[in-house]
Amino acid sequence: MSVKVEEVRQFWNANPCNSDMSYEADRRRYFEEITAKRYNGRDWHIPTTAQFEKYAGKDVLEIGCGIGTDGFEFAKRGAHYVGIDLTENSVALARERFELFNVKGTFKVVNAEAGLPFESDSFDHIYSFGVIHHSPKTEAIVDEMYRVLRPGGTVTVMLYNRSSINYYLEIMFLRRVFRLLLYPQFMPNLLSKLTGFDEWKLKGHRDLMLKNPNPTKEQWISMNTDGPYCPLAKVYDKYEAYELFRRFRDVRQEVWEFNTEHWSLIGKIIPLMVARTIGNLWGWHRMIYAAK
Repeated sequence: MSVKVEEVRQFWNANPCNSDMSYEADRRRYFEEITAKRYNGRDWHIPTTAQFEKYAGKDVLEIGCGIGTDGFEFAKRGAHYVGIDLTENSVALARERFELFNVKGTFKVVNAEAGLPFESDSFDHIYSFGVIHHSPKTEAIVDEMYRVLRPGGTVTVMLYNRSSINYYLEIMFLRRVFRLLLYPQFMPNLLSKLTGFDEWKLKGHRDLMLKNPNPTKEQWISMNTDGPYCPLAKVYDKYEAYELFRRFRDVRQEVWEFNTEHWSLIGKIIPLMVARTIGNLWGWHRMIYAAK
């Protein structure tokens, strides 16, 4: 399967990441609720890994800014922030957030794999959380990161982790086994009530199963990361991630995030510290830290 970047753009333009985490009518409260849910929920580790306060006075580029949640934290702490995204809708929401709270930032709609519209050696830090693994040409984006980063500059990047419980146990085993339960038309509704999983996602998986009962491995991984209609998602183990960032120096990796919400009743009884320990061993988020 060869996924085109336009397919990726269309999907994320229709589904700006995290934009459905609030339905507040008041726009300030809308963005505040998304921030609270992001950092107080399963992504509690982001302030720790991103270190927003560290880049005050620095030129920071975010590749895949989404609706500006993380970028806002860099900017309000004094970073000279530039956010780029493949999609117009995400950039519009990010701009709205910054304007509402009177925080300075620059935004551009950019296809990063086709080249970044910046001079070489332009930024002190580049941040990208859960974005470049959705690109057909991830390597091209990493090359552009290296080009526009200043000597001595740093990067913080999150990739989906192949060496995780989420990948081996949930995606590649349990979901393959239990997908057969979705054949009866009533099952998405019933399973949603029993497990708490989103009914629309279960219906989407059922529709795709009926249309394509034998997806490729790439298709299967993609449809089981960010919803059934996600066109492309990749996973990386430690060695693949090192290879991806081979031009950089001082490459360091960490693993975070075990999502107990995916485990229904069992997830509700797992103690918080146990879940966080599991995340640090076999979590879904592989953090890459490196320098030029």
